[in-house]
Amino acid sequence: WEMRGVPLRLEIGPRDAEQNMVVLARRDLLGKPGKQLVGQETLAPTVQELLDTIQQNLLSRATKFRDEHTLTAANYAEFKERVATGFVRAWWAGSDEDEKRIQQETKATHRCYPLDQPGGEGRCFYTGKPATHMAIFARAY
Repeated sequence: WEMRGVPLRLEIGPRDAEQNMVVLARRDLLGKPGKQLVGQETLAPTVQELLDTIQQNLLSRATKFRDEHTLTAANYAEFKERVATGFVRAWWAGSDEDEKRIQQETKATHRCYPLDQPGGEGRCFYTGKPATHMAIFARAY
């Protein structure tokens, strides 16, 4: 179930049921460190607290991964090199046709315009035209 994205698995075996206990297994901490034994009377508040903690842990891990794998590119040569290993943030003033050519050559597509724009202007990494916003590109897997 962890592979399907379920954040918390509840295990109740025959002995656990006799003792009014439940084993909680977390998705974000595999193995023995991610398991804990909880009494059924405290199950609901414990599950709520764990779900909040798991959400924070998964979000911080994903944010850290994204930040560590987002690079900038000033020109198309840098872009091609860097998009092979992660996300690329670059000035963009290209057209739909430009994006299609980029996708054919690199398998990368325009993902979004981030909200935290640097302001000012730059040069489009692909066309060299003046650009007023940055875009993020990445390959799909």
